[in-house]
Amino acid sequence: MAEIDLDELIENLLQCRRCGICRNAVYEERGFDGVCPVWKNSPGFETSFMRGRIQVALALLEGVLEKTPENSEALFSCTLCGNCTEICAAEFNPADCLEEVRAVLNDIPNDVRDAIAEKIIQFDNPYEKNRSLKREWIKEVGFEIPTSGEVLYFTGCTAGMKLPTVVISAARILKAANIEFAVLEEEPCCGSVMLRTGKTDEARLNAQRVVSAIQKSGAKKVIVTCAGCLKTLREDFPKLGLEIPEVLHITEILQETAACKKLKLKPVTKRLKVTYHDPCHLSRAMGVYDAPREVIMSIPNIEFVEMETSRETAMCCGAGGGLRSYDPELAKKIAADRVMSAHEVGAEIIATACPFCESNLRLGAEQINSSIRVADIVDLIAERLM
Repeated sequence: MAEIDLDELIENLLQCRRCGICRNAVYEERGFDGVCPVWKNSPGFETSFMRGRIQVALALLEGVLEKTPENSEALFSCTLCGNCTEICAAEFNPADCLEEVRAVLNDIPNDVRDAIAEKIIQFDNPYEKNRSLKREWIKEVGFEIPTSGEVLYFTGCTAGMKLPTVVISAARILKAANIEFAVLEEEPCCGSVMLRTGKTDEARLNAQRVVSAIQKSGAKKVIVTCAGCLKTLREDFPKLGLEIPEVLHITEILQETAACKKLKLKPVTKRLKVTYHDPCHLSRAMGVYDAPREVIMSIPNIEFVEMETSRETAMCCGAGGGLRSYDPELAKKIAADRVMSAHEVGAEIIATACPFCESNLRLGAEQINSSIRVADIVDLIAERLM
């Protein structure tokens, strides 16, 4: 990532017209209101949506406000979902600017942000787990997976350590599609959360370690199941001046295999109504909208339904931008709101394509005692493999 030009950043922030549509825009042609998931699920103060956060950022950058944890709190009560960017009438990217503000103001103490970075540096993951756990799941797939090869599956911390069914399902699908792949012996964290929360120096050093590990594996293509890993490896690493092989989300791979009929899928026993939650890093950030939907609809006897907000206007699950660590209760409220949207269209399953989203949506479902199933797309496909 290039050095941040402070004057340019301030100039961009001053582009804000203070119109407020980043709070509660009206999409008349689509028949609904709403943009900011934090504002929607909080008391509604000015600083709970982007217009207010920009004013706080400018005051801190220009020295009007003292640089204290209390005064900078609004900067971190945001998922960086990018929904405000989609609707903003000014010629700048509010979400990207806020990420840069966090980086410029990283000298302001923030115990949550600093603790996450320290864990990643020490343990190669934010969960304080032994890094070897990222290959423990291999024992359950029934076949050997090498540590080097032309195709590398980068498992990510959340799936590899918290949701092993995702990585097991992904491995079985790749095997069924006759795609030979490798998994690193000791996989570093991609460092996404460090970039999102402003720890750019630490993230840059970590990124160099990740690229070195990938290069040593001999990979010419990298496959991920985590939307955060996708954005970090595919978009952020090149901005840091690092060369990396082609990076694809597994739904992009599955879109090709489904089209080529390489995967034979059993129909579900009874017709199921499934909806899809767009992960912000996969959809708005990377523009991947169709692949996940086509993969879901490739399962025989599935009825696919869209939630009221979807694709470019999809509401965030609440987990991104460090919010789940910074304010877990707010993150769960946002997730619960998203689950309610799935209920409103009669969905029995809410599928997603990011383990971080899956994890938080499950917490949201528990919050409202919902029996809806939250599942990764790869789990749905793996269950139907013949």
